Amino acid sequence: MNEFNIGSSTIYDIKKQKDELMKFASQSVTTEKLASRKTLKKPKLEQLDSVLFKWFSAVRSEGKPVTGPMIVEKAKKFGQDLGVAESECNYSDGWLRNFKFRHGIRRLDVTGETLSANQNSAEKYKDEFEKIVADNDLTPEQIYNADETGLLWRCLPTSTLAGGGEKAAKGFKKNKDRLTVLLCANASGNHRVTPFVIGKSAKPRAFKNVTHLPVQYDAQSNAWITAAVFKDWFFHHFVPEVKESFKSLGLPEDTKAILLLDNCKAHPPVDELVSGNIVATLLPPNVTSLIQPMDQGVIQNFKCFYRRSFIQGLLNADCDVTDFQKKFTVKDAVYAIAQSWNQVKNTTLQKCWRKLWPAANPASDLTLQTDEEENHQDALTKVLDVVRSTDNPLKNLPEDEVEEWLLIDENEPVEQELTDEDIINIVVNPQPTQNLEENDSDAETEEKEKISWAEAAESLNKFISFAEASTSYSASEIIDFHIIRNKFYTKRQKSRKQKDIRSGNSRKHSLGFIHLSYKRLFLNF
Repeated sequence: MNEFNIGSSTIYDIKKQKDELMKFASQSVTTEKLASRKTLKKPKLEQLDSVLFKWFSAVRSEGKPVTGPMIVEKAKKFGQDLGVAESECNYSDGWLRNFKFRHGIRRLDVTGETLSANQNSAEKYKDEFEKIVADNDLTPEQIYNADETGLLWRCLPTSTLAGGGEKAAKGFKKNKDRLTVLLCANASGNHRVTPFVIGKSAKPRAFKNVTHLPVQYDAQSNAWITAAVFKDWFFHHFVPEVKESFKSLGLPEDTKAILLLDNCKAHPPVDELVSGNIVATLLPPNVTSLIQPMDQGVIQNFKCFYRRSFIQGLLNADCDVTDFQKKFTVKDAVYAIAQSWNQVKNTTLQKCWRKLWPAANPASDLTLQTDEEENHQDALTKVLDVVRSTDNPLKNLPEDEVEEWLLIDENEPVEQELTDEDIINIVVNPQPTQNLEENDSDAETEEKEKISWAEAAESLNKFISFAEASTSYSASEIIDFHIIRNKFYTKRQKSRKQKDIRSGNSRKHSLGFIHLSYKRLFLNF
């Protein structure tokens, strides 16, 4: 108290308003202006302020310039749309100054130049970020980054779809099958959050009879990330997983955590992403490509693993390329997504923070640029090895076409372009309108009957017999297969016992009913 020259009642008030203060701070474009603030005075027209700031954030996220007069003109238009009377707001220089101060906007572009990613801004933000880390005494385990990417999950080079004597122009079969995948991990690399996948169908046919998925799955009519979908992920998946991770590390339940996000227009305002001591903060819009960790080779690495898995499935399929694409379902895709995410090395997750936060993993001595080049080249080599290993439709693909295919969805959009009307609806009427397909593009896939325990046991025994007679599997791998079979037997026995208990209860109920019926019959006599 003496250090800051404040009384105990002030400290009590600050603690009481902790959540409100954290929300207010997280909503600012930069923390630089917060130090000079003494109050949390809210705007008179909160809806107009929220709509205008959301528009401002969306425009800046695209790297477009925003001037003071542009903000004033947009505010007037939004004011008319929201029914704000002219007498309620004069849109003066003072009003503009207050808007900028309230949201921590340091300056506006006064020229028509494009706001491009630049190293000076990145260096400035790095200093701000390190101050946040120091002020909150944060460790790499407590700081996360999440980013979305579009995935064309059944895409193949068009060359592979041509018949034996046909010539196909270089290109790609970019069908409508796309998913949005959100990947998230902390700076220490010891906690990768379960992948979050957004598809178009709420209930894909391929998910029938599947009890557990290896990813978190949600649906949106166009497979976009939206504010509502993101908030659901944050509160129902991200926060619980972070708390569970802290618990496994022996950290207190109320340990702080920060989620670092880019300025994707679909992300909700960060003041809506607060759960106790777990909060979100935004990167400045003009530095994302330079220093956002997930953009430093992690997503590219993940996609290379996915493509390799997809190619291996194609080469092992007993059908032609077109049939394989039809039979490859969204269930196959989400399992490949989970496997590919797990294949990304911990060291890759650590090194991706070096441009933003070199102190997070100081022991690492390789340059990030070298890592990215090696990761990409390694992935390309492995895919080429798989492609060239057998006689298949892809064997003669040029290396540059394979490389281009690996990066085909690098700039695939993950969000819908927002109109002014959309922005107003998000603020005024935040409830999302769901319009999801019950079935999906797997409709042509035959529905499979549920496999019985006996059928599964027979298949498992056949596979183990095959492995034991094959030279392709080592003794330790075969032991692992036997361990899996023993676990299978244990679960099968447990299932039988549960079935017997249910059956016994049913018989008891039936006998009790019969006994009661006889008793009533004799009483009537």
